[in-house]
Amino acid sequence: MLDGFARERALRVAGRLGAHLGMPAGVDGGDASLSNGSSGLAVFFAFLDQACQGYDAGVRAMRCLEEAVGVLATAPLPPSLYSGFTGVAWAAQVVAEVLDPEGEDRNDAIDEALLALLRRRGWDRAHYDLVFGLVGLGVYALERLPRPVALDCVDLVIGHLASRASHDDAGAYWWTVPSLLSGPNREAYPDGGVDLGVAHGVAGVIPFLARAATLLPESAAGTLLKGAVRWLLAHAVAGDGGPTIPYFVAEGAELGPARSAWCYGDPGVAAVLLVAAREARESAWEEIATGLAVRAAERPVETSGVTDAGFCHGSAGLGHLFNRMYQMTGERKLADAARFWLQRTLEVCEAAEEAIGGGSVEGRPVPWSGRGVLEGAAGVGLVLLAASTPVEPAWDRMFLVSRLAPRAAGRR
Repeated sequence: MLDGFARERALRVAGRLGAHLGMPAGVDGGDASLSNGSSGLAVFFAFLDQACQGYDAGVRAMRCLEEAVGVLATAPLPPSLYSGFTGVAWAAQVVAEVLDPEGEDRNDAIDEALLALLRRRGWDRAHYDLVFGLVGLGVYALERLPRPVALDCVDLVIGHLASRASHDDAGAYWWTVPSLLSGPNREAYPDGGVDLGVAHGVAGVIPFLARAATLLPESAAGTLLKGAVRWLLAHAVAGDGGPTIPYFVAEGAELGPARSAWCYGDPGVAAVLLVAAREARESAWEEIATGLAVRAAERPVETSGVTDAGFCHGSAGLGHLFNRMYQMTGERKLADAARFWLQRTLEVCEAAEEAIGGGSVEGRPVPWSGRGVLEGAAGVGLVLLAASTPVEPAWDRMFLVSRLAPRAAGRR
């Protein structure tokens, strides 16, 4: 995506990020999570090692991974992909594929623990989403294919999602009860509601179901998938340029356009819908998703809601989403948007270069939150590497914006 001087700038910033994240302060003691902690840093360093030479990144990747595994061995962690033990195991799998594809498989015990967990009851009261819940567990299981235990886990996740789903004339959806809402959302929606985002909502279920339906065609995944897509699209609202996907559907919810981001809003929804459309070979979905993406690309910066450089809801995330969607569609407006947001990311990173890795310069905060992949410096670095090198950014499967289990295979 980037070439010439822009590519040189991106590689330089990514290298600086690697240098600072490799310092002792760059490893979050006690936080092993994929989203914010040492296992996510391991993923960043593994891809830095594959893309660039001279940063001792492979050694740093293994050091971060060992720290995460050490936390996993000594502290109870939830099962979730973004903050729990499946996230550490997902990172171990991806790092091994990059740095040591013939090495020993370290995740067998995690697979069995997840299978036992999914066989228990009580999932009707748990999170269903990507970040905290069932979809994230399914994403880990897909990464572990073709192991039979992994396919069993995928099947169980489908079953739990099917039992949790609600249905109306528009299709299938998943209700979030008030106890599973956090912060302002619990106050704003005291009776709960339906989240439409990728991170915590219906949009994030769709690419998992699409891949699961291909692998298990006799399961409920295909029917759920079609119902979820219908429901999501039926709840689009009018925006300045055409239909747009809001944050949340609930009594009293304001059904206006969401910000431009991966977690919520049209760029993230368009990306996951494109992935699902290509998996399910649904050309109508692909056309709708491309239109949604192009309208998002044309949205004025001043109304985008972008205030930082992180992946989740910042400029780097938008640069990567538009880059991925351009690769899938060939739509030039998406390439232009990708370059715009990548350029913006480089500008804010270079302006805060002395603060890379944390802290602030002359009272100016750094353009990310923390050191992790989701909102922090590692995620920015991964995006810049993806935009400036030919290395396939397989790490973005954790964000559902590329095909899950692309080979449906793994190390035995």
